[in-house]
Order: sequence, then structure tokens, then C-alpha cells
Amino acid sequence: MALTPHAKGGWRSKADATKKARSMARALALERPRVQRVPDAVIFVEYWPKAWRGDVHNMHGRMKAYIDGIADAMGCDDKGFRVDFPSVWAGRDPVGKVVFRVVGGAK
Repeated sequence: MALTPHAKGGWRSKADATKKARSMARALALERPRVQRVPDAVIFVEYWPKAWRGDVHNMHGRMKAYIDGIADAMGCDDKGFRVDFPSVWAGRDPVGKVVFRVVGGAK
């Protein structure tokens, strides 16, 4: 919850959560075969909550650190990425998950 744009608490908890999320996303992206530099990638996001609580639109701000981690793994800046944020939940998952699908250049 520390990554939500309107999280309560001090800056340190948000900074720690951001660093952890970015690092985890980078590590997971590097596990994929042939991670390539694609500065104009299109990223499709799916949200699979374990419960239907919350507003799907608050998820957008929570994803920034993860997108930065993907960019780190690709060795590029994310400013050229086009991110397709969904307006609805994709479905339910017993533990909750977010799925990122990275596709080559935006063209």
C-alpha cells in the first residue's frame, strides 16, 4: 500500500517500498530470455486482485516503480514507453498479481 499515490506515512516508507519494487521488477525482467533494449516499448498491464476492493485507477500510480525496474533491465529510459493501463480488473487471483507484457516498438 505504500506505493499508492495517496499513501499515508513518512517519505522513508514510500522510498523503501519504491526501491524494493523497482529492484524486484528489474530482477524478474532479467529472468526473461533475451531482454532487449526497446526505448519505445508498449507495455500492457493486467491487474488480478485477490479481492475486488479498491479502485482500479489507483493502480496506475502504484506501477511506476515496476515500470522503472523493467526499463532498468532493458538498459533504457522509460520516457518513450507507452503503457496501456486497464480500466477494469482482469479477474481474480488467489494471491493477487500484476502481469506486464512488453511488446516491441510503438511505431
